[in-house]
Amino acid sequence: MKLNSYCMSCQIRRQEQKIRHFEDAGKKTFYMKEICRLMADADEEACAPSLSASFRKLYREVWHEPPEDYSAVNREYNQLVMDLLPTLEKRIRASEDPLMDALVYARIGNYIDFSALPDVSKDVLLSLIDAEEKEPLEPFEYSRFLQELSRASSLVYLTDNCGEIVLDSLVIRLLKERFPDLSITVVVRGTPVANDAAIGDAVFCGLDRLARVIGNGSDIAGTHLPSVSDETRALLSGADIILSKGQGNFETLNGCGLNIYYLFLCKCELFQRRFHAKPLQGMFLNEKRTGEVD
Repeated sequence: MKLNSYCMSCQIRRQEQKIRHFEDAGKKTFYMKEICRLMADADEEACAPSLSASFRKLYREVWHEPPEDYSAVNREYNQLVMDLLPTLEKRIRASEDPLMDALVYARIGNYIDFSALPDVSKDVLLSLIDAEEKEPLEPFEYSRFLQELSRASSLVYLTDNCGEIVLDSLVIRLLKERFPDLSITVVVRGTPVANDAAIGDAVFCGLDRLARVIGNGSDIAGTHLPSVSDETRALLSGADIILSKGQGNFETLNGCGLNIYYLFLCKCELFQRRFHAKPLQGMFLNEKRTGEVD
């Protein structure tokens, strides 16, 4: 998804809010000028997540502060969802279509996003999980997804956030049961970025015992093809199907032309406008049928 005016203005607002507590007005002005310079010099392949990585580096250099540490939050939400998993798995396996229900729950898990949402609440997460009426997957896309899976030999699963990745593990377990000949590779972030899932989180929830797991070699909160490792790029270009979780992966991949099914919640005004969606409404769509930004 190419950089656009809405994302640019949002990035500037966020950076100003991030430095508001500092007292040195001159230094703040310098910092914001550098933010604008980085944005003005961005190439055609830049997107909001790739710019954010550059901004984080600039922030550390100017303000001499370490990156935010989300390790405690990651452990907390991984454990929270792990504790829920036996009950959820029992509920999902008793449904008419366990795979579809597992995908719906995994999409709900995309709520656990401390980068996109100003306030992530356990109570909200639990209310979304326990809601009797959950948004189903779009029937046409789900039917196409199953048809393609029946013919596919390889699937790449792009994860997003901690906690959410625990629900992804159940999806992968059910995919393996339903399509036993399907080769599945799970891709996590290459280095810790906000509360995004990395290798340690995949190991924590046992994903490494279900499928091959690799880091993407990048510190960007998404799957920015110019920035990921050669191994990840080759894996994606050779995959029959890619299942991509979260807004960050959509922002970095949309427009690439690969056979990607996106699964996420709409967590910002741009996405809500683009997809005519309510806040936290779920999406399940294919790269070829996503349309353009309004």
